[in-house]
Formats: sequence, C-alpha cells, structure tokens
Amino acid sequence: MKVNNYFCVNQIHYKMTTLFFTRIHLFMVLGLLLVQAMVIAQFSTPVPLSEKYPYDIGIETDPDVLFVEKFTGELDEIFDRYNEVLHPAMFSLDTDVPAASKEVHSLRIKSVHNLVRGGHLYKSFGEGYDSMIFLRYYVRYPSISQGTEGHQGVWFGGYNPPINWPFPQAGTCGLGHSRLSIAFENVWQETSPPGMDTYIYWGDMRSYDEGYTCFGNTLITQGKPSYGQPASPDAPVCQLDEWMCIEMMIRLNNPITAYNGELRVWINGVEVGYWGEGFPTGHWFKDKWYNNPFDPPFEGFKWRTNGDLKINWIWIEYWHNSTGPSSYINFAHLVMAKKYIGPLYDPLTSIQQIGNEPTTPIVGPNPVSDKIRFTDLNNFKKAELFDMSGRKVMEFESNTEPDISRLNTGIYILQIEASHTRHHIKILKQ
Repeated sequence: MKVNNYFCVNQIHYKMTTLFFTRIHLFMVLGLLLVQAMVIAQFSTPVPLSEKYPYDIGIETDPDVLFVEKFTGELDEIFDRYNEVLHPAMFSLDTDVPAASKEVHSLRIKSVHNLVRGGHLYKSFGEGYDSMIFLRYYVRYPSISQGTEGHQGVWFGGYNPPINWPFPQAGTCGLGHSRLSIAFENVWQETSPPGMDTYIYWGDMRSYDEGYTCFGNTLITQGKPSYGQPASPDAPVCQLDEWMCIEMMIRLNNPITAYNGELRVWINGVEVGYWGEGFPTGHWFKDKWYNNPFDPPFEGFKWRTNGDLKINWIWIEYWHNSTGPSSYINFAHLVMAKKYIGPLYDPLTSIQQIGNEPTTPIVGPNPVSDKIRFTDLNNFKKAELFDMSGRKVMEFESNTEPDISRLNTGIYILQIEASHTRHHIKILKQ
C-alpha cells in the first residue's frame, strides 16, 4: 500500500499548529482574566474596621488603631491631649453629632469677622509610623462660610525631625527629606456647593510658576479632563450643613528611591480618588493633576527622599480668611489606623446577611461597557448605581440587565438590595 507522506506530514503539522495556537489562546485568556482580577482587586475597598466596633465604641482597643479622638471630657481635658492649641477661646463643645454617633459632643471651632481667623489642635507622634496609614474623621461645614477662602479640615503628615507645632512652609517647593502634608478639604470655593479636593505638599510636588513657589497640589481638580475645561458634575462637593465622613489613606514610598507611594480618598465610604504608580491616566498642568483616559498613567508618588520622614502628626485646622463672615466648623469621631476604617457603623440601620443568601452576588462582565448581568443572587429587590461623588445615577427595580453604555467611563458603586442583604460592588465602566 502506498502511503501519502505529504498528506501525513501536513496533518501532523496542522494538529501541532492547532495545539500550539490553542495553548497560546488559553494563556491569553488566563492572562486577561488575571489582569481583570488585579484591576478589580486594586480598586476594591477593604472591609471597614468600624464594622467590628458599632458606633466606634471600643475602637481604640483595636491593635491596628493608632489614635482616637471622640472629643470626650471637658475642653481642658481635650486640650491636654495635644501639643499645641491655637486660640482656645474659639473652641466649644456642641451637641450636634453625626447620626450614628453615641457621643454627647462634637468639637466646634469658630472664627470672628476681622478679629480671629479660627484655631487649631496639633499633635505629634514622635518618630511616627511607616508604610500605610488611614485617617478618618467627620466634619460639618456650615453654608454661611461658602465662598470664603481658608483651610478647614484635618491634615496629617510628617516632619523630620519631629516637632511639636505645625510648620507647613507654604510656598516652599521640595523638602522631600523633611516635610509631608496631606489634606482633603473644600478647596474650590467658587462653585456652589464648594468642590472637595486634595491639598498636598511632598518632595516632588508641582509648582504653578516653574519652581519658584509651591502651594498645595490638587488631584481631582473638579473632575476636569484638562486646563480650562468646565468642572464635571460628578466631581465631589462639600455637603453643606450635613455631616460628612472623610477618610484618607497614604502609602509611603519604599524604598525611598521608588515612586510606589499611593493616596486614596473616600467621602461617606465612597471612593472619590485613588492615585498610585501606573494609575489613573492623566497629566499635570502646573500644580494640578487632570484625569484623562487618553493620557499616560500617573507616575506614582515619591513622597519622601529620607526614610526618617514618616507620618508623625495630625493637625485639626480651621483657618478662615479674616474678610469672611463669622463662622465655625464641627469635627467628630477622628480615628487613625493601619487599616481602612470606614464610616460609623450602626447595626440597627445596616442590613445584615440572614439565611442562605450568598455573601456576594456575581456581577459581570466587570469591567463593563454596556449591560450588567447578575447571577447567584436570591430575592433581588432593587439596585442603585452611584458615581464616585456619591450621586445616584441609575436605579433598577427588578432583576434585569441594565444598560449603562450612556454613562461616562470610570468607577461606580453598585448597591444591590435583596430580601435580607445589601451588597456594595465596585464597577469599572469602560
């Protein structure tokens, strides 16, 4: 019998080629799944530390907690916990507290038109803390202060060597060996309501006048994609006359030559910004960062150039422009920790898992460009989609496949309510 060697060789070649490309395809699929998992993991919010301590009761005993201030006791007792108190006559205790609080008082600091600009509390932690630090606090901005410039919030950072008073050195560039300051406050006063943003000083900070002077850098920049563009309606704003929960995370660069530092910010438990090595995409223009999907990725933070510069102070500040009206600000429930803290946890208003419903439903695809699909979810009641400013953009009343193709690209929070559970899932819209 004559054997067609040509046919056999080609059949073998075909099978080997098919097997080769099948394996390549498999590796490509696995690689894409791994990348997707890394993206979701990178932008997922960890389990809040506060859920272990309803109403913050006992949170100071947690081994991951570094400092707690609930403003308990008389004013003199509170003052004794700090290294410096500026204008103590401007401080008072107020019965206005956040809804989930079991405390009696919040702290109020006031300003007097053309006389006193406010006051502050400053605390040093000596050598300080390295690696990743979270700071959470509640603040209430009154509408009477809208449009008035100043610094109104809680700052944290580091001085090398440590000192017992604030020394921001506003206007000075660099100082990566000796100064680091992080704040998130109502920076954009020209909008109504004011826009919230970062205000940060670090070694590689940007200058608005080519290096002659440096003031706090902003990273959200009202959600503008570039200089001269209008503010985005999704940009985070100050919720005037309401309590807001602010949380910031800093990951210091290690080693000190690396650009692997990170910064992350939440308002009321909703992430409004996250910057690190390779994300997000955008560009610097002078001293402002603009997120833009068509630009290169963020280079990361080289927060410091000296390993002795650590997080070693907090600064509860209320500084109001003297030309503004007499006003005030309230603070409550400040916690500094090594893990994500989250808003105050009230078990009476939070929906807990009961029975056999799954802990987390499966939502896919994620990232998504058009329709969201749900699986492994029993007794679906409704779902709501929120943007990163906390604004609800869509609501679904039944287990359908909602189409989000009209929404802008970015990160959204999907809140799903079933008969006995509530789930929060981060969605990446492409």
